[in-house]
Amino acid sequence: MKILILSCNTGGGHNSAAKAIKEVFDEKGHTCNIMDVLAFGGQKASDLVCDAYIEMVKKAPQLFGKIYKMGNKVGQFNQEKGGIRSPVYLVNKLYADALEEYIKQNNYDAVVCVHIFAAEAMTNLRKHGRVSIPFYFVATDYYCSPMLEETMPDKIFIAHKDSTFTYLNHGIKPELLLPTGIPVAKRFLTKKDKSQARAQLGLNDSDQVFLLMSGSMGFGDLIDTTRYIFENGNDNTRVIAITGHNEELYKNLQAEFKNETRLMLIGFTDKVSDYMDASDVLLTKPGGLSSTEALAKGIAIIHTAPIPGCETENTQFFTEHHLSLCAKQPEDAGRLAVALMNEPFMRAQILAAQEHFRCKDSAKHIVEFIEGR
Repeated sequence: MKILILSCNTGGGHNSAAKAIKEVFDEKGHTCNIMDVLAFGGQKASDLVCDAYIEMVKKAPQLFGKIYKMGNKVGQFNQEKGGIRSPVYLVNKLYADALEEYIKQNNYDAVVCVHIFAAEAMTNLRKHGRVSIPFYFVATDYYCSPMLEETMPDKIFIAHKDSTFTYLNHGIKPELLLPTGIPVAKRFLTKKDKSQARAQLGLNDSDQVFLLMSGSMGFGDLIDTTRYIFENGNDNTRVIAITGHNEELYKNLQAEFKNETRLMLIGFTDKVSDYMDASDVLLTKPGGLSSTEALAKGIAIIHTAPIPGCETENTQFFTEHHLSLCAKQPEDAGRLAVALMNEPFMRAQILAAQEHFRCKDSAKHIVEFIEGR
């Protein structure tokens, strides 16, 4: 088979899901390509949209939350009344000609969309009979994406069976839903021995290791959280802070804790799996992919500073299923982290819930379904 995966650079999660699916297609001998769907409208347009998204969620998260809620209302109104398309659909149909040409020139057998923008563009092509190959939508969050109800995929791969009701509430037909889980790379499906992982990173078995992650774009305030952990920790306390692409955050942490030998400061890295293996407690923003990677690994999670909208809903899913704790303020995050480190029974309860609720081999199940069509 020849498969096209359409992603988008609004955060690293969508691309991570795309790579996880491609990893399985490649192993099975298929041809699989990943493309930024917005690039079909021109690279400048793609960069503009992605930069605007990142700046909004960093500097005006409440505004982003309002737009997210508005998108939900528009999609539900369209589902009820019909005939009205959202602005997101209207924008993404603008590059449909270029996308159609690329699909036909390369003779793809199917398209996999890991972002709502891609699903909107493919829906325009399907609605007007311009492509006949199947296309699929892969959810990268735990509840229904805004405006998904106005798209026309052949199947929607969702995060968990307990997420089903949110899709039904949006008017999506149950036969379209398949609870495969969110796809993560294979390296997150296995766990190294903790002693081995720590030795490779220069850590000791006796260390109490906190892993702080701010996402690929470096969201969140790690300084107050880190300060609280150090002030309430001990000589064996170790903090690994991963700042992603946020150079300013990296420099601020470096300046604030320049004499602190218990801090391991990391920028963007592809070794997150190894750092999870070596750590006892993880503090992370509740992105769908990063949360699922942690869930797959099996590590006690504290969710921090959710961006209003999808991340709030991800946090709700995790806390309702006892898969994580949630801290809305940096000080609360540090307090919960220290408390969780000192309560092995509570950590064990979270890990037991994770073992029960995690979806295993999600990417493999998605690929096998597509192969069988």
